[in-house]
Amino acid sequence: MVGTKVDKTWDERSAGSAYKRPNFPTEFKRQLVEQSFEPGASVALIARSNDINANLLFKWRRLYLAGEYGLPTLPEGAAPKPTQQAPSLLSVDVVAEAASHTPPTAVTTVRSPEDLCEIEFDRARLRVRGNVSPDMLRLLIRELTR
Repeated sequence: MVGTKVDKTWDERSAGSAYKRPNFPTEFKRQLVEQSFEPGASVALIARSNDINANLLFKWRRLYLAGEYGLPTLPEGAAPKPTQQAPSLLSVDVVAEAASHTPPTAVTTVRSPEDLCEIEFDRARLRVRGNVSPDMLRLLIRELTR
């Protein structure tokens, strides 16, 4: 059996006792995980060179990213993908359609404590309350004029 590695902890157990798993120090786990996040690093090679299973190193990576070993300090290229923010939602009032169709009218802005903006179209009336970005307003108008 040339080139075969044997688990050294198996021989170290005392007669009659159960097999005891090794308990690796947190700093050792953190060091291997940070090595695995380096650009071009191979998890399998790092695990093999330190006599651990690659699946165990992947488990440590998940725990590391969850903050189990302190705050993650990842290299520039290995930073986790940023989460996309959901667009802010607007309050919408659905109003029954009027019996007669009228052509779209200009934007009517009413200054009140609510900051209400109302736009009438052929098939709909759009009321916007609050502070709305011009881009969002353009999008709403474009969709309602289709």
